[in-house]
Amino acid sequence: MKTLIDWHRQQYPLMEPQDVVKLVFQAMLGCGHLLGDESIVAQRIAAEMDGLVPSPAEPLTETLGRDYVRLNLRRAKADGLPPLWIARLMKASTPEQAHTRLEVQQAIAALDDPAASAIAQRLLDEPNRLPSHTPAYHAAYAPSYRVISRRCAKALPVLQAAAKLQENPRSLICIDGPCASGKTTLGALLQTVVDAALVPMDDFFLPHPQKTPERLAQPGGNADWERLVEEVLTPWLKGEAVCYHPYDCHANALGNAVSVPERQFTIIEGSYSLLPAIGQHADLRVFLAVDAETQQQRILQRNGEGMLQMFIQRWIPLEQAYHTAYGLPDQSCLVIPDDEQLV
Repeated sequence: MKTLIDWHRQQYPLMEPQDVVKLVFQAMLGCGHLLGDESIVAQRIAAEMDGLVPSPAEPLTETLGRDYVRLNLRRAKADGLPPLWIARLMKASTPEQAHTRLEVQQAIAALDDPAASAIAQRLLDEPNRLPSHTPAYHAAYAPSYRVISRRCAKALPVLQAAAKLQENPRSLICIDGPCASGKTTLGALLQTVVDAALVPMDDFFLPHPQKTPERLAQPGGNADWERLVEEVLTPWLKGEAVCYHPYDCHANALGNAVSVPERQFTIIEGSYSLLPAIGQHADLRVFLAVDAETQQQRILQRNGEGMLQMFIQRWIPLEQAYHTAYGLPDQSCLVIPDDEQLV
């Protein structure tokens, strides 16, 4: 916490104890205490953004420590991020278990700043009050931001790119990358934030009888991409209703039909989603990166030791061969660096 405060004091030399208290509150509590109906939150953000001058030169975020960041509304306006997306990011940032105000007060007391400790104690005694920036801070720095989690902040580069597609009647986003890089988590978050339709590549595993050596020797041959093109992509491109049958690898059978709702954004998420037959139609091609050590740690935690060895010996080499064959990520891809907070 001291390191965080020192960093902010370097950026904002006119910080007073009350500003320090607000910083600690945000770093530990996030934005959950400020949320309500997302439409009302979005209206408040829109009203504030209406009075701001867009500032494309400012950073989009600044750190609030390990868990949260401040999202700069002036930069968000310059990037065309809709207030409703920001409100949904805030909602998605709410932790399952937040710190208590007592824990915040104790953290401030440990800073050995009597003035800040006194303010924190008053706030603890008045649970309906929240700290605000001082007039001097407002006058000097004109703060205008919202707090979101670092986990949600990973989606911001994709949202910046998606904001440029808002004039399109419909857009396709493909999210690819190695296993355990966070594709499913990112896809689900984007689905919520932009109200997208989501099609997982996991619904198009290649059926067991088709997993011949010849098929698996093909780059990307582990995916039943032909069926995805037939059942999802072709009707989507024609503007027709999309309905497909997900493959259940445990039952080795197709499941009940799934209807894909008509939305402005449709996301195809998962390994092999950038195969040429699919990715050539994407308006936004996203590739998540992950280093080998982190990848294996996540697979071990998610799937266990036995499956980890299966991934290492079989599935990861197939993905790597696919990436190499098609030069992924290529220059058309928006590459998202790895971030442990997302997964």
